[in-house]
Amino acid sequence: MTSWSRLSFLALLVLQEIVLAKYVRTKRSTIAPVGAEVLTVGVIGDYGWTGWTPSPPHFCLEVLPELQAAGLVIPNEVLNDCDPGDITYITNATALQPKPHEVDTSSYVGQVCAMKNCTAFVSVGDNFYDSGIDFTTGGIQRFQEAWVDMYNEGVFQTAPWYQCLGNHDVVKGQSGVDFQTQVAPIYDPRWNFGTQGLPYWTYDLTGKDWTATFVVVDSDCFLSSYQKNTSVYANSYTEACYADRQTQVDFLANAFAESTATWKFLQLHHPYVSSATNETELAPLVEIVIQHNGIVLNGHDHCLGHYYSNNTNFILSGAAGYPQAGDCNYGIPLGPYAINQSINVEYYVRDMSFENGDLYPVMHDLNPSYSFQITQHAT
Repeated sequence: MTSWSRLSFLALLVLQEIVLAKYVRTKRSTIAPVGAEVLTVGVIGDYGWTGWTPSPPHFCLEVLPELQAAGLVIPNEVLNDCDPGDITYITNATALQPKPHEVDTSSYVGQVCAMKNCTAFVSVGDNFYDSGIDFTTGGIQRFQEAWVDMYNEGVFQTAPWYQCLGNHDVVKGQSGVDFQTQVAPIYDPRWNFGTQGLPYWTYDLTGKDWTATFVVVDSDCFLSSYQKNTSVYANSYTEACYADRQTQVDFLANAFAESTATWKFLQLHHPYVSSATNETELAPLVEIVIQHNGIVLNGHDHCLGHYYSNNTNFILSGAAGYPQAGDCNYGIPLGPYAINQSINVEYYVRDMSFENGDLYPVMHDLNPSYSFQITQHAT
């Protein structure tokens, strides 16, 4: 390890570094320790399944088609909550480990992070399936149940979460975005989303002799497919932010240009490089990352993956719910893997028994299943 020390990640991704220093607070938000030689951060995406109840089968399979045939306008949230894929996935996403060590996702993350001494968490979106939460009594109750109560013990008690939006978080439109960016940070000081109430923001993690700059953007604003009237993500929020997406490109460019950090991260939900779908409309963002020798953190694909393209590391951590065969390229080894890279990255996967068989049996789930290092500094 060189004198400037290191950041590291662990799988769910865990940005790992050992801690020094006490937690410091801003006006309302809990933040990561400052001055550590090593800091361990858990990177977690596509985890927010708890508390979602799909619509009844009778409605989805029989009533909904009749309503559509009658020409009624169906709210996006109603359509989304009848998504057959997500209805199937929730069974696996909320599965327990095999007996006698039954553990849900939050408990497993807590076990790994207690072992690795995580002191903060980085979200890459899809914080609340299937249609996000908004500023209603139901939204408040869901936030309490699926996040505040679920992540409240052990390492979670004082660890800050640096948040990002995913496609499921924007189904409710501006109201859902406002809840996560403006209401949630006041509701619980561990929930960080900047100070401007915007879906894009930046923050630094600062060590003894190193710094890491993270720039968060809402990748939902870059996908033309979300502008189609057939998309459940088409609403006034995504329409407006798509038209204004250059603002986020400029925000990233300025934040990276002004930063002298050892490492620079783009934190967003959708993948530019993937084993499922490459979202090439994110190219204006990725070009900036490449210019600065930065690193991309993303979720969306329900998998863990490490890609290396254009001398850039793309780190996927979207399997907090469960690994999905199609997103993981049906078990074909992911890659190409980075070589000659010291940010230490470790991937951890819990063993899960799925309804239709275990796609990814894990014999020792408290040992990393894959690890790598990144030594190239940002410019």
